[in-house]
Amino acid sequence: MIRQIYYRGSLNFCNYSCPYCPFAKKKYSERQVCRDRQEWFRFVEYITNSGFDGAVQVVPYGEALIHDYYWQGLAQLSRCGRIRAVGAQSNFSFSVERMTAMFTEYEGDREKLRLWGTFHPGMVPLDSFLTVCEQLRESGIRFCVGGVGVPENLGVLRELRRRLDDGIYMWINKMDGLGRRYGGEEIRAFCSLDPYFPLELQYFRTDASACSESVMIRGDGSIHPCGICHQKMGSLYVDGLERTAGKVCTRRICDCFLAYGGRRDIPELTDFLPFPAFRIPSLWHGNKKL
Repeated sequence: MIRQIYYRGSLNFCNYSCPYCPFAKKKYSERQVCRDRQEWFRFVEYITNSGFDGAVQVVPYGEALIHDYYWQGLAQLSRCGRIRAVGAQSNFSFSVERMTAMFTEYEGDREKLRLWGTFHPGMVPLDSFLTVCEQLRESGIRFCVGGVGVPENLGVLRELRRRLDDGIYMWINKMDGLGRRYGGEEIRAFCSLDPYFPLELQYFRTDASACSESVMIRGDGSIHPCGICHQKMGSLYVDGLERTAGKVCTRRICDCFLAYGGRRDIPELTDFLPFPAFRIPSLWHGNKKL
């Protein structure tokens, strides 16, 4: 039974220009935004009326939460009694006051909202990012934050952890393209920030039966095993979620959280239940697992 849906529309524009990110090079297109909006509301309407019982996490190619329609759709999903939690990955560049007001205006259930924020040291001052985090915390919204494990950024990442509220989990993603393995001191440093960082350094052999409770749905309705597997399993609007039975994965390894985060055979991930998609541990305090 599917309990977690990852959603990714056709939006591939970001308002940041990180040099390592392909979406930073995409140009804003009103036509594409219009298409993405139509796809999103089609998905929201379908899931709201489908009987789906679980959680929805938006994982865009780009930045979704600077667009009003995503907040409207998240609010609509959260009003559905069967949907337990809703959220999105974001760079936290939106106005907390404006967007939370919009979420409330559309009668969104704030208790169900979960946000995953990525800190980009080259794009935003640490103080500005922390201000958004504090505004979200004061608004009663659950969230996690984190960044890429770039060794040169250890200082600012340590400062982020030091100044974050103790109740907020901070994750570290391994740096792809490092060109070498992390050194022992680097691993220990990143583990001191994120005790789950060792998961990032493992290569889990794919096992479709271990992640049978999660799927990725793209804007056109195509259903995929996860965010990194391009194997099409059917169409949401033709086959429904029932088409996910007999899930097959064509990947060799699960090498990022969007892949291994949906698995049920990794003991450490039980700390993130019931919905690991949001990357928020159920019990967390002072950068330690309880």
